[in-house]
Amino acid sequence: MKKLTVLISMVLLFGLTVMMSSCTIAKISGKGSMPLLLNNPPEKVKVISHFTESKMITFDYTSSFDVYEIIADRLANSDADMAINLTITIKSDVGTFFVNLFTLGLANARTVQVEGDFVKKVGGMGALLKNHEVLGVAANGKELKDVVKRLAANGQTIRNIVRQNGKFLVLN
Repeated sequence: MKKLTVLISMVLLFGLTVMMSSCTIAKISGKGSMPLLLNNPPEKVKVISHFTESKMITFDYTSSFDVYEIIADRLANSDADMAINLTITIKSDVGTFFVNLFTLGLANARTVQVEGDFVKKVGGMGALLKNHEVLGVAANGKELKDVVKRLAANGQTIRNIVRQNGKFLVLN
């Protein structure tokens, strides 16, 4: 009987350890040499800083995540023209485990982590504006969120967001 109790305790401890460890649900990367959405551009750029930002998402049953919402404040407060080499990781961690446990899974909590580089275009942003239509202009991060939401609601395709002369340009 004592051996059975020890065995059950070990199985429960192992199960709890597995449940408490992080688990990646999805990972999306864009680090090519051709221009994909916010990846490494073909023009020469100078890396200003590397960043990692995380945000817990709750009560979202669509599994569609807006990366801009996660990095907007950090991008607006940097001197960068754009974010490149993004890696987006959607995962479950200890915090999301407990949120889901206490809400009996109704919260559908996940953590979205965005990692990449803030860069400045060498020689200005004019080269990136060729063959692109400027869909919107914003003076700060809050305005940029509003512009992006408005364009998305109208079905516009946003290919890039760049910073030029202190303003954000949303490009098609």
